[in-house]
Formats: sequence, C-alpha cells, structure tokens
Amino acid sequence: MGMVGVEGRSGWQRLPDLVTATRPGLGLVSGLAVATGHGALGGWMYLAGFLSDVADGLLARRLGVQSEAGTVNDGRADVAFHALVGAGLVIAAVREQQWWVLAVLAALLAGGPLVRPWVAVHTVVGKAIGGAYRVIIFSTFVAFAEPSQRVPLIIGGLVVLCTTYVYEARVTLAELRSGERTMR
Repeated sequence: MGMVGVEGRSGWQRLPDLVTATRPGLGLVSGLAVATGHGALGGWMYLAGFLSDVADGLLARRLGVQSEAGTVNDGRADVAFHALVGAGLVIAAVREQQWWVLAVLAALLAGGPLVRPWVAVHTVVGKAIGGAYRVIIFSTFVAFAEPSQRVPLIIGGLVVLCTTYVYEARVTLAELRSGERTMR
C-alpha cells in the first residue's frame, strides 16, 4: 500500500484524519468527567478515544491513505489524549485520596523514558507495551466509577479492548511478516 500525502486527500480519504482529530476532545471529556466525579463516563470516553485510535489506522489502511503526516498527527493526538486523561485522573485521585492511582500514573510516566532507548513506539514490542498501558489506565477509571456502574464498564472495556487487540495483533503480525514493522 502506497503512502499518500495528507494534502492530496479529498472526500472519504480525509476520514482517518477527522477520526484522529476527535481524540483530544475525547480525552478532554474523559478527563473532565473523572475529575468531576463521573468515573464511569470518563471510562466510556477513554474507551471511545481508544476506539478512535484503532479506527483511524484501520480507515487509513482500507482507504489506502497511510502517510507519514498521518502517523505524526496520530502520535500527537495520542499524546494530547493521554495528557488530558491523565490530568483528570490526577485531580480525581487527589480529590478521592486514591494515592495508589498517583503511584501508577507516576510509574507509567517514568517508565516511558526508561524503555524508549530499547523499544521504539511503532514496533511489535512497543505496541504490546502501549496495549498494557491502556489496560492499566482503563482500570483506574473502574476505581472511580460508582459501584453500580462498574460491572457494565468492565464488560464494555473487555469487549472493546479484546476486540481491538485481536484486530491490532493481526495487523501487527502481518506488518512484521512483510517487514513494515520491526520487533523492537
């Protein structure tokens, strides 16, 4: 599949870019929800943001519009999304005195620079680490959800995470076999 520049896209070809552009907004809503005591809503919005991350790549591949610019924008959207989500989780953790959440977030934040010299983000190992990161972050939302909302949130999270990870694993392995993706 060839790479297409963002500026050469029209109509449906811009759809992956539009999906990517929603991610920071979803991060803002997720972060604000958990920060204001609506942990389940924050968790659902986190899952929506994760789905947008998978969907933009799927659409770009299906439409044949993968590009370096799209990859860069996807990375920037991911950083903005997780920064906004993280800020909301920090506020919720302090408000609820859930110090373990701050410890988990600090470990995830500190772990990135420690791993980066050995593992690139867009590699097989990098994708696996990113997947584990998302499971951990999602789990913190469950702690902030009302008890009556936890089971539906957990079930929804399992469905979304398992479905997307099966898809992502298939794509990642195909890219590994074709040489488009390296191991680490």
